[in-house]
Parts: sequence; structure tokens; C-alpha cells
Amino acid sequence: CAVTLLSRNKVQMEGKLSQAHHVEIDLTELSNLSQIIKQVIEKHGPIRYLIFCQRYRGKEDSWAGEIQVTLTATDQLIKAFRDHFCESGDKAIAAVGSVYANFVGSSQPVSYHVAKAGLNQLVKYYAWELGQKGIRINSVMPLTYLKAETKDFYLSQPDLMELYQKFVPLKRIGDANDSANLLEFLCSEKASFITGQSIFVDGGTSVTWQEELAKAMGK
Repeated sequence: CAVTLLSRNKVQMEGKLSQAHHVEIDLTELSNLSQIIKQVIEKHGPIRYLIFCQRYRGKEDSWAGEIQVTLTATDQLIKAFRDHFCESGDKAIAAVGSVYANFVGSSQPVSYHVAKAGLNQLVKYYAWELGQKGIRINSVMPLTYLKAETKDFYLSQPDLMELYQKFVPLKRIGDANDSANLLEFLCSEKASFITGQSIFVDGGTSVTWQEELAKAMGK
């Protein structure tokens, strides 16, 4: 596939993505949105799949930042790209959300919870509206998982890793590939009749009653 990455800074990619096209974008303002769309389309032509995996990392007002980066920017980009999808074949949008869209946890502020919950509702709305164009849209909701910037920290904490093994039904902490594999499926013809869904990627944690979690952690 021909891939375009939209981000503030160009990331050094490896393997198949080493030649990915990069377009600089600031999701906190999107003042040059028309120029961004032009750069993407001129490079590779109409798009087939659009994936959102951003979150607010600023130090300013977290409420305004989360709403802008998670919701407003996603909404603006969907609207900007909606008429630039391929005319035929499978077409889809996917977004990375969080289990905090449905649950509450101390590791994230209220703004993060509200923004992720809003993202799921945005997915439902556009599933209805974009379905008329043959465009599907879904989101994934990962539990905490190992990724490049946090992997060393988690692996160096045996007590924490043991805790995840206790309360996650599949007995392990998740990996970035667990979410990536689901995104790959959702952005493929194999998921051609799936839209408007927000799917947990949590090893079964979300189906467990809190009392059972307490018992597991108390052993």
C-alpha cells in the first residue's frame, strides 16, 4: 500500500514504511487543512483507508486540548477527506480510542475520559452518515499495552507485570500489535459489513465483574 503519515514531526520508519510519505500537521489548529489534503491526494491519489491514532500531549489546558485533538480535529479531517475516497472498492476509517471511553481510571484526567467517550459517539454518527458513501468507520479501545515508548518501563516492573497477569483473563498485558492487528482487519474487505462499532482490545478485562477482579488481585 502507498502510505501517508500525518504528524507534527517526521518519524524515522523502518521496513515497509521506510518510504512512507510524510505531511506535517498540527492538530491543535488545522489552519492549513486544504493544503494538507492537497498534499495527500497529489502524492497518492484518492484514499482507501484513514486511521486516527492521535492524542493530546500538550501542557496547556487539558480540557481544550483533548477536545480539540481527539474530537474536533478528527471531525474536521473526516469532513475534509470524505469526498476524496476511492470511488469503488472497500473504504473505511478507524480510530484508536481507549477503555476509558466506558470506564473511569485515575491515570487520566476527566478531559481524556470525555474525549474518548465522544470519539465513540462520533464513530456511530459517521457510520450512519458515511455509510451512504460506502465508507465504514469503527474504533478500537485498548487496555494499557506495551509500545515502544513504554515497553522498557513495564518490563522492568515484575510486580506490575504480575498484577496484569492476575486480573487480565488472558493472563498478559497487551502489545501494540494487538491493536494494530484489529485495525488492519477493520481496514480490509474482511470487515466489509462492520461499521459503527467500538471494540475492546483488553484480553477480556471488560467482561469481568469488579468483585472477581478484587479476588484475583487479593490472591
